[in-house]
Amino acid sequence: MKGKKVILRDEIRESDDKDLFRWLNMEEWNYYDEPDRPFTGITPEQFQVLLEKRQEYLKKASNTSHRWQVDTTEGRHIGWVNYYQLDKKRKFVFVGICLPEEDVWGKGYGTEAVSLLVDHLFQETEMAEVRVSTWTGNRRMMRCAEKCGFKESERMPHRKEYSVRGEPLERIVYSMSRVSWAARRGKDE
Repeated sequence: MKGKKVILRDEIRESDDKDLFRWLNMEEWNYYDEPDRPFTGITPEQFQVLLEKRQEYLKKASNTSHRWQVDTTEGRHIGWVNYYQLDKKRKFVFVGICLPEEDVWGKGYGTEAVSLLVDHLFQETEMAEVRVSTWTGNRRMMRCAEKCGFKESERMPHRKEYSVRGEPLERIVYSMSRVSWAARRGKDE
């Protein structure tokens, strides 16, 4: 899938593993991904186990989740976008994105990558709704969802007794219906 700023690619390149190892040892983005877990980084040995688990997972060919790598149109690998918890009966799915390096934040890459994925899901599946789930502390993801046209549909108290960096967090779910997406796409063109 190709946009003006990013390309979503399905294949995994050998260099992606080097990027992932580096990203898993970067503290800042990990606070947004897993706010309840103190940052510890990952050793080469732990990373090897993680890669082996990923291979096992890919062999099972899950039909409830999928990940694409995100590259800039210039070819720089900057992260990934995915769908998960695909529910065919209730016709909804969650999407997420991770762009770990701060120098690509706030430049529209995430918004375009999420938009490409949402467009793909509505064109290629029978999903009636796409959702985004995040924490109130992840303002970049909140902004990305809102820029893509998602609307807040649910807010839940944080499940842990402690906060991250002194900030109490709430879980937020955003949603976008097929009808809303189609109307929005009509305006964008």
